[in-house]
Amino acid sequence: MATSGSTNWTIARDAIITSALRKLRAIDPNLTVPAIDITTGSEALNMMIKAWQTDGVLLWLNEEVCLHLQYNTQFYTLGPSGTHCALLSDSFKTQIATAASSSDSTITVDDDDDMTDGDVIGVQLDDGTIQYTTINGTPAANVVTLTAALTDDVAVDNWVFTYTTLISRPSKIMEARVRDTDDVDTPIDIVTSRNQFMAQTDKTTKGRVLEIHYNPDITDGQLYVWPICGTGDITDRIIMSIQRVIEDFDASTNNFDGPPEALAALTWGLAVEIAPEYGVDLSMGKAATIPAMAERYYNLLKKSYRNYDPVYMRP
Repeated sequence: MATSGSTNWTIARDAIITSALRKLRAIDPNLTVPAIDITTGSEALNMMIKAWQTDGVLLWLNEEVCLHLQYNTQFYTLGPSGTHCALLSDSFKTQIATAASSSDSTITVDDDDDMTDGDVIGVQLDDGTIQYTTINGTPAANVVTLTAALTDDVAVDNWVFTYTTLISRPSKIMEARVRDTDDVDTPIDIVTSRNQFMAQTDKTTKGRVLEIHYNPDITDGQLYVWPICGTGDITDRIIMSIQRVIEDFDASTNNFDGPPEALAALTWGLAVEIAPEYGVDLSMGKAATIPAMAERYYNLLKKSYRNYDPVYMRP
């Protein structure tokens, strides 16, 4: 007997809603689901998956990101309109191969393999800061054309950083470390209490970052660092393990932003969410099995995607 050879089965938003309605016996399975029921189900489905995030179950949303530090800056924004923070897999570094002068619009680097037209590029200037602009045209023979001319001289072996796309807003930061240009990491403390972080007396102290505080906010998250970056630490980057926000179900054909293992929990959970709107008493008759099934599949999902952080014991 031949197998399919396929492992990417999934169902789209409207199929998830339809499945939940069938479990409630709220629709005739032989008829098209009315538009108002799709709207009701879509609202409940989006609210439910957002609530799931607060429980920490969506561990497939965990990502490694790279924040490029800026001189004399305590506050960074993380998100689609934020500061220079990209996926770690999208963040690259190289060095200057030939010295450049202020007002030059091209630089020569050691390696342009990871650079493309339109990428954001940060160049370490001789004044100890990093100038950010974009790449204008596809680099060739390690020569990179800049959209904005250099504002200071650039010496050989100064660092150059590039990335393509800003990250989406993190819902939380689980772990962070500061990374130098030798790719050596030093752990950073995440201070969860805003009052504790803001109680520091001298917020202008410069040096290698030791502590961060994060507020997820709404559009862009707010990241505070201490100490703030000086010229001697300008090439440091903060590498963070974050959980990004789950994508919405906007259209009927949108698939779930997650693994197929979650689909059963989605459909049974949605049935529980919308039952009151259809007058279904989940404590009576066959409907009483629905909450139990929803809890069963949700717990299986949590068990499968639980964190495996080690437990440290002190003598």
